[in-house]
Amino acid sequence: MGATGDQAKCRPFCQARTCKLGGHTMSHEFLYLPDYPIPLLGRNLLTKLGAQISFKPSGQATMSLQPPSEGLILSITTPREEEWRLYGTGSVEKNPEAYKADFLEIWAEDNPPGLAKHKAPVLVELRPGAQPQRLRPYPISREAQAGIQNHLARPRAAGILVECQSPWNTPLLPVRKLNGEFQPGQDLRAVNQATVSLHPVVPNPYILLSQLPLEARWFTCLDLKDAFFCIWLVPQSQSLFAFKWTEPDTSWQLQLTWTWLPQGFKNSPTLFGEALASDLATFPREEYRCTLLQYVDDLLLACATETECQTVTQTLLSHLAETGYRVS
Repeated sequence: MGATGDQAKCRPFCQARTCKLGGHTMSHEFLYLPDYPIPLLGRNLLTKLGAQISFKPSGQATMSLQPPSEGLILSITTPREEEWRLYGTGSVEKNPEAYKADFLEIWAEDNPPGLAKHKAPVLVELRPGAQPQRLRPYPISREAQAGIQNHLARPRAAGILVECQSPWNTPLLPVRKLNGEFQPGQDLRAVNQATVSLHPVVPNPYILLSQLPLEARWFTCLDLKDAFFCIWLVPQSQSLFAFKWTEPDTSWQLQLTWTWLPQGFKNSPTLFGEALASDLATFPREEYRCTLLQYVDDLLLACATETECQTVTQTLLSHLAETGYRVS
């Protein structure tokens, strides 16, 4: 017999609907009984409500429901550049002293810029009909000139930045950092428009991180310093990146240009990424059972144990030093 006293029949369920009962919000599939005089409360619905039914000697039945739980919402506002601190589980060891002593030639702070030993000098291809672009320099304050001079001294001493006479000229921009210091930023938009674009091969970082295995628990992150300066330019392409500079001490004006791949050039990430990927192809990942991910000039090494991570990190530093790179 069915609930109505008639012979039982198959009755359909309605699609799940969100409803509120006794202060509870839930999703439920109700049984469709249009000819039944009162609504039914099935066991499945009573369970969701946390119902308790009590029968009294007088024959009266009462039902009580558990009070709905109220979750506590805690909101934390933090600057985007500090958000990583919310996910930290411990202190991060940066450049352990043992690594510094064993790999003296790898650290960028104590050595001249590196040079990718297996990468041939790059020829920058111009678009058909492209003409030299000679743009006037932007006015730079004395304070900014003094700050930029400090950043130009190191590449000039290393031969990365040399004096020249070029029909090309693009302006230099003073970029103020958070600490108040100035660093140079070259406006290479005119050069980027006049040169042939390479197809970018920079991976999507979210897809890249999905390659990390579940068993990875220990990680090493390496930042390659002055990465683009590791790639040499052929002499005929060096003149494209010239800019006018005024010495702050003597007010002497001269033209400087980059002999190695500069920052701000549209093809620099692609050219450097290809060179680094080629050098990392010979790194024995399978032998050490590790995962090595590359995102332009950043490397992430993932291992299952701390011992494995330390061992492979030393091998990776040695490999990078042999191929001509510097780590910050």
